[in-house]
Amino acid sequence: MLPSTARAQSSFIKQNTAQLIKKIGIHGNVSYRYPLDSDVRGGWGKGVSFGLSPGRTNGWRYPFALTFFTQGLRSANGDEFASVRTRAILGGIGYGWHFGRLSTGVQVQTGYAFNHASFKEDILGHAFQVPDGIVSIDTKNSWLVRPEIKAEYFITHKFTVRVSGDYVYIRPGIVVTTPNERFERQWDESNLHFNVGVAFYPFRKR
Repeated sequence: MLPSTARAQSSFIKQNTAQLIKKIGIHGNVSYRYPLDSDVRGGWGKGVSFGLSPGRTNGWRYPFALTFFTQGLRSANGDEFASVRTRAILGGIGYGWHFGRLSTGVQVQTGYAFNHASFKEDILGHAFQVPDGIVSIDTKNSWLVRPEIKAEYFITHKFTVRVSGDYVYIRPGIVVTTPNERFERQWDESNLHFNVGVAFYPFRKR
């Protein structure tokens, strides 16, 4: 019984690996990130990533993702004095619907974000009205939640156009300290994110 069971497990793994490879594709994206806090700057972004094509039937999905973005921080006088780089690992649950060539879906993901802040040294003094070199910033890692809605249309069986929109809730606990004042919880990095792009799935079959 043992050799037969082992062969069945090996066949199952090979079959699922083959199905996964057939769904892998490359995505090209242009996006806009809109912070809900006026003291935070978002803006346009672009990039290339790898992803899986939508399934062919309605049903539950269990998406996994990596997300990378950077946002600027402004002082009370409007100077952009620093930027915060976020790198997050996400996983969650979603549901997909399919209407011919059109695939749509909703999902919610949560994960852990690694945040790193960098000063713009040349404007620190003007931003906080203090001498240069005596301002410090502390940015903690944090949890992140991202509900998302998306749609993908197959122009051919391998080439698609894609759109999505999501809300990112993230509070990294940014603290800026000067000789005169301590700024805490002033910057909320939560944002709305809109994305449009194309995808190519070279191994997808009809």
